[in-house]
Order: sequence, then C-alpha cells, then structure tokens
Amino acid sequence: MEYHHGEGEQHFRLPVRRDQHGTLVVPAGHVTGLLRAIAATWQEWAAGAVPGMDPATTTGLGAVLEHLADQLDVQCIAQTDSRD
Repeated sequence: MEYHHGEGEQHFRLPVRRDQHGTLVVPAGHVTGLLRAIAATWQEWAAGAVPGMDPATTTGLGAVLEHLADQLDVQCIAQTDSRD
C-alpha cells in the first residue's frame, strides 16, 4: 500500500502482511511514520495558507496526529520492554 500526498512529492510505502491468523498487520514504525508524514503535510499547508484551509484547525489536526504517533511509540516500547 502506498500513501501519496502533494503532487507526486512523496510516496510512503506501507508493508502490509497477514499474520498466522489471517489478520492484516503493518509494522508500528511505518504507521507512526505515516501519521507524522500526514501531520507534516497539514502543517505545511497551514504555514502556506492553502486556500480553503483554516490554519489553526489544520495545525491542530496535525498536532493530534503527532500525539497519536507518540502514544503508539510509547505503547510499542512498553510492549517490547514487557517481553524482556
């Protein structure tokens, strides 16, 4: 699966796999990377005053995605630490 944003500016590949139960899985680092890439794009749009976008809302939404990515990182670290 690929994520494209902008006018062909960046491609973000997500390696989607199936686990032994048939559930689709994506490595957490790729998910958090995608969230941060989307947040950065939105913040660029807010800074560039893209017509039709409210800068405060767009910046706020980007911050929410960054916070979500941070939470996922913390949960993954905790999960990894609990296995040791």
